[in-house]
Amino acid sequence: MPQVLTANALVLGEVVYWNGTRGWVPVLSDAEVLADDAAENVLKGAAEFVRKRVVVNPYLFDVRVEAGVPQPIKMRETIRAAGPTARRDLGKQAG
Repeated sequence: MPQVLTANALVLGEVVYWNGTRGWVPVLSDAEVLADDAAENVLKGAAEFVRKRVVVNPYLFDVRVEAGVPQPIKMRETIRAAGPTARRDLGKQAG
């Protein structure tokens, strides 16, 4: 199953996603979709960003791709991609 690498940006506390060309990006639709054979290696590479205190808690999650855009399988990742649910006037969903 295709996967996306996610983490939290340490300085901003924002959810970020890995894009092999652009680095850490704030929007899920810009994330790189990783095949199973590449995903674990990309996750291992994220350890360097943890060591440099760029991100914390990197992990992979399953996605399906619809019209070229990754869509989370689990609700947890749908919520993380959209932003906080308590105040709809704040975070990514406010824009």
